[in-house]
Amino acid sequence: MSRIEEAIKKAQADRHDPGYSLTGSARRQHAPLIPSGSPDGVPSEVRERTMPQRHVVPVDNEHLREHRVIAASEHDERVGVYRQLRTRVLQIMRDNRWETLAITSAHEGAGKTLTSSNLAISLSKDLNTSVLLVDLDLKKPTVHKVLNLKPSKGLVDFLENTAELDEILFNPGLPRLTVLAGRSAGKYSSELLASPKMKELMRDLCRQDETNITIFDLPPLLRNDDAIMFAPYADATLLVIEDGVTTENQLRQSLHLLHTSNVIGTILNKARS
Repeated sequence: MSRIEEAIKKAQADRHDPGYSLTGSARRQHAPLIPSGSPDGVPSEVRERTMPQRHVVPVDNEHLREHRVIAASEHDERVGVYRQLRTRVLQIMRDNRWETLAITSAHEGAGKTLTSSNLAISLSKDLNTSVLLVDLDLKKPTVHKVLNLKPSKGLVDFLENTAELDEILFNPGLPRLTVLAGRSAGKYSSELLASPKMKELMRDLCRQDETNITIFDLPPLLRNDDAIMFAPYADATLLVIEDGVTTENQLRQSLHLLHTSNVIGTILNKARS
């Protein structure tokens, strides 16, 4: 077992919320909804595995609402849109035995991080799916802000060998969801994303059994070369478009830049009714 796999195992937390139960990994074998050998569908070895308390951040519902993270809500009617997106993504990913999904946009402010966070939460509410959300916007990481995490170190520190993986893994207080936090990398983000350390991380993420789907929140395509360089490493890519802002030329340019990636769809965000 790799040290990355061990770190992710440590980062799995069960808050024992009444509305949730943590199942075993479905992964590529498409395990049944309720594993055998346990009356409530929760194997004892999974039930007992918890993250160190310093990595668990209690859910702040007011903060999530303020940042438009609604997928965890049971009462917001807008959640249905993310459930539809979740179902479609799960169908495509499972049918093709894919495990990694990149999400990007043409430009800043289109809502890629909001989409990544809401989709990750919605996917994690599926009892057969556990999710790792990785902030790969190394210049302007914002996942931790959206989810109210306060990391002292981030992925940059791991890639620069100044932090261990378990120092940057968080449970945002939601079952079956783990977040790999980010920190600004400064000038040389593309070099870090192409580094042997990053390739090692990708290999180990694909081998470990604790996560069904890994979502990478990438930088905007037209900002620099980070997303262009990394997207082909993911099994699939979603492109977020901002209604009334993303131009036809920006869309064409983005799709051209993603020509070596497996783009499975576009998401129209901030649509005006």
